[in-house]
Amino acid sequence: MKNKTSIAKWMYTNLTAYVLVFPAIMLLVVFHLYPMGMTFFLSLTDWNLITPDFNWIFAGNYSRMFTSSEFWSVVGHTFIFGIFSVGFTVLLATVLAVVLDEKMRGVRWFRSVIFLPYITPMAAIGTLWVWMYNKDFGLINWVLDFFNIPAAPWLAKPGWAMAALIITKVWKVVGYYMVILLAGKQNIADSLYEAAKMDGAGRLQVFTRITLPLLSPYILFVVIVALIGAFEDFDLLFTMTRGGPAESTNMIIYYIYQNAFEFFDIGYASAASSVLFIILMLITFIQMKVSKRWVHY
Repeated sequence: MKNKTSIAKWMYTNLTAYVLVFPAIMLLVVFHLYPMGMTFFLSLTDWNLITPDFNWIFAGNYSRMFTSSEFWSVVGHTFIFGIFSVGFTVLLATVLAVVLDEKMRGVRWFRSVIFLPYITPMAAIGTLWVWMYNKDFGLINWVLDFFNIPAAPWLAKPGWAMAALIITKVWKVVGYYMVILLAGKQNIADSLYEAAKMDGAGRLQVFTRITLPLLSPYILFVVIVALIGAFEDFDLLFTMTRGGPAESTNMIIYYIYQNAFEFFDIGYASAASSVLFIILMLITFIQMKVSKRWVHY
């Protein structure tokens, strides 16, 4: 009788756990693992999205990709956008988190205003900034003209277009990462700041010796998440530049879209998607390895 009770209890405990976990596992399988598997499967074919038939070409798409100058140009643009947008985002978010952690009048209002762009849809933000960047009647050039500064061809010339995308991206996401770093800043014990103050440390010393080292785990998280987001930012590209002018802002995510839904080359687009996944995995792995030198837990 005792053995039967123990078995029933064991079955009840384990079955309950599996039943509770099952919905999450199904979501993971259906929306993550299955699409990843199908993407790799299709990357080995020449499927064109229209006909049900396809041929196995195995590494053909990858060989074509790695020998394509257009692909490497797109990769270069992606890294430029990712490095500069993430760099400026982390720098600005850190400064804002430190400044807005101080006791000052209207600090909650400032936090809300800075965070507000993050909850606005990217398509709406892209459309708004296209108008603001307009060379003839845009708000930004109007302000420049007010100060007798020549109007800039924001979305008309390659270098300017990339700068415009980076500025818009930073403005959109900096509030979100500011909130994360602000939470990290508020978790630092006040006793550390009091001890530093008693020892006569200045603001710069406090920031570099206490705040920055203890914020480093949060900064690492922000860098990883922000870089992945920058590499996968399709909405901004689609609404603002669509890879132009002269393909100067074309990045991997839009390159995948073009090959899949404009050129109907699903096999090649799947291969590019697989490469993007590998690139992000490698970047994350390298960041985790390098972080041991500068992250303090």
